[in-house]
Amino acid sequence: MNPFKIVISFIIIIYLFFFISNIFFPAAFPKEEIINKITEQIENSKTKLGEYNSKYNIKFQKKVSLTKNDFETKNTKIEFQCNSYRHCCSENEECSEKIEWTKNTVKFNETANPITSTRCEEIKGTFFCKIYLGKIPAQIKLNDFSINNNFNFNSDKLKITAKIINAGAVTENFAVMQTKIFIVFYENGEKKEELIKEVSGKTTKIEPNEIKILTEEIEINSSGEYLIKTKITGLDFGLTEKKSTINVFGDTEYNCRINKTKKEIFIYPETIGENKIPECEIKYFCSNCLYAFECKYAWKQETSEKNFELGTKDYSTEETRGTNCS
Repeated sequence: MNPFKIVISFIIIIYLFFFISNIFFPAAFPKEEIINKITEQIENSKTKLGEYNSKYNIKFQKKVSLTKNDFETKNTKIEFQCNSYRHCCSENEECSEKIEWTKNTVKFNETANPITSTRCEEIKGTFFCKIYLGKIPAQIKLNDFSINNNFNFNSDKLKITAKIINAGAVTENFAVMQTKIFIVFYENGEKKEELIKEVSGKTTKIEPNEIKILTEEIEINSSGEYLIKTKITGLDFGLTEKKSTINVFGDTEYNCRINKTKKEIFIYPETIGENKIPECEIKYFCSNCLYAFECKYAWKQETSEKNFELGTKDYSTEETRGTNCS
């Protein structure tokens, strides 16, 4: 055989060996690079809330320690979750091998290459993110969703059906469908919504790759346009959300009216005293109303000069001061 060809073949074999080794047996990363790569995953998770991200194959050196402070920012809170017995000790447990972990810290007692995932949710402008080590976490995936968009409330109910799958590698024991129902109304030409009902279905267990169908039937008691917000989540399942607009029709048997015989006045204590002008909240009551905006409108028709605010279906409120508070 040609010696030149032998040398070339040998070089190619060595190249392939190192190429395959780097894919399946990556070199351990320096701590700074680990932090940078997990931070990048967290930032990606913020753009796809409720979905896990396992972009990087990260190998951790023995004795590497990480804390939530390595990743937290002003608007980002971090928690660790080690979810594989093969890689992890029990939470808050010390051990000579595997990964020691708490919700705030992780410590690698041996070189390890666990799957590293991140997932975030947002609450009032703050991101709450988890860093998972070991397995891909339980993950809700919505395969199909249906809702009856038009129906007569006298003879039918709101019906929601969701077909879901656990796309993760961990069991979720508390998968649940939660529904919020808002009635849509218009005020001075502006479209507004009022929350009228919240329903949380029964929790269910769902294994990795298992498919389940969640259903809910909810009574609605009057005609109109409604916004339906459906959220499917779990204890540690990520989340998926759907918004639907429906139109309900039927005969409504009620008569929303004001109650002139009842009024409650609450004077704010800090406005009471010599040389002070009292300020107060006044409740104006209604009867037989189904929604807060109906009570408000009923009082607005009676006394158009007052600035009524939404209260409940039983009363509307007014903020006022001076002699009006007596």
